[in-house]
Amino acid sequence: MRSTFKILFYINRQKTKADGNTAILCRITIDGKSTTITTGEECKPSEWNAKQGLTTDRKTNQRLYEFKELVEKAYRDILTKDGVVSAELIKNLLQGIADNPTTLLAMSKAELQAVKESIGRSRAEGTYLNLSHSDRNLREFVESKGVLDIPIATIAEDLFEEYRFFLKKRGLKGTTINNYLCWLSRLMFRAVSQRIIRCNPFEHAKYEKEEKTIRFLQKSDVAKLMAMTMNDREAEQARLMFVFSCFTGLAIADMEHLQYGHIQTAADGRNYIRKERQKTKVEFIVPLHPIAEAIIRHCREEKEGNEEQQTVKEKGETLIFPSDCSRSVIDTKLSIVGKACGIKERLSFHMARHTFGTMSLSAGIPIESIAKMMGHASISSTQIYAQVTDKKISEDMDRLIAKQSVKGKETAERGACELSDISTYKMEETA
Repeated sequence: MRSTFKILFYINRQKTKADGNTAILCRITIDGKSTTITTGEECKPSEWNAKQGLTTDRKTNQRLYEFKELVEKAYRDILTKDGVVSAELIKNLLQGIADNPTTLLAMSKAELQAVKESIGRSRAEGTYLNLSHSDRNLREFVESKGVLDIPIATIAEDLFEEYRFFLKKRGLKGTTINNYLCWLSRLMFRAVSQRIIRCNPFEHAKYEKEEKTIRFLQKSDVAKLMAMTMNDREAEQARLMFVFSCFTGLAIADMEHLQYGHIQTAADGRNYIRKERQKTKVEFIVPLHPIAEAIIRHCREEKEGNEEQQTVKEKGETLIFPSDCSRSVIDTKLSIVGKACGIKERLSFHMARHTFGTMSLSAGIPIESIAKMMGHASISSTQIYAQVTDKKISEDMDRLIAKQSVKGKETAERGACELSDISTYKMEETA
């Protein structure tokens, strides 16, 4: 289907300069989508003929005609080169924008940059770091094909399967592979929205099938972490933050921004945390477990005993946990803590959050209350803990049944042997 392409020159009579002139603008419309670009020409509002889109000055009209020819040429060039054209692409070409994202890696770079610029407003730094890995893997995949980049207009569904095979060869888990594939599909949706292509070639592609599991610690492992004390200051901070998360459900981003002002006291005198989640901006309310309160007291005493930290506090620093360690350092130290405690699984702060969810549900706390404490936007996010506990109960019951079956079999065999012995004895006695 042929695109509808229109060019319209107009002025904004409400915006005039000090000399009484106003800029002549050009509106480019393709398939109902339009964009505006300045022509570089000016005129007085009284000299403009809105019906004809011209001025009373012949030289100005000649330059507008040349500008129109330039727009039409840009339209033809883009359509011939990429097979699809949009008003935004024409504008970028006319303005000489070099990073026009019409190729896969250029689109990935532009999308990643947009995420970076939104950090602190609508995106968290952790999101940007995760997407950076997606961008890096995609670049390595393109390099493995022996090309510098891939034009988006030439991408077909086969590329999705090629990329999946590339990621599988690296030994990545299904969930991780799906995350990287989602980034690739996201770039295609972005290309569609910018009218670089008409549809996403990966719209019906299938992702890796993998049962969603969550990693959490048993109470015995949590007890090991509570009993351990690390000599390294950063490792000790990582340990305390992990244990704090096990008993509050706070994510690492929320602990990094946790202030004393977020701790409030209820009418019954019990302390609790009231705060918005950094990720979803959903408010959560969680009562403070005595162990969590003990960690807060320890952090306060440590700050008060340190003159340097005390100076920071006088300047208005109210963070509970020190902010002088980067996220990557804390993650590395946490891994060391886990090994020191003899825990086989690699520790992560998300594991601590899952541990809080499973322990709370096992303790009989209603799932609605757990959702509120964890700051879940939907209770469906919390139901995964119910599935985990149900599965654990089922597995425990299966083990119990199997154990009883073995005992029953042994008893039956022993009884059969005894009966056989008795029968043999009676037969010999009779003989």
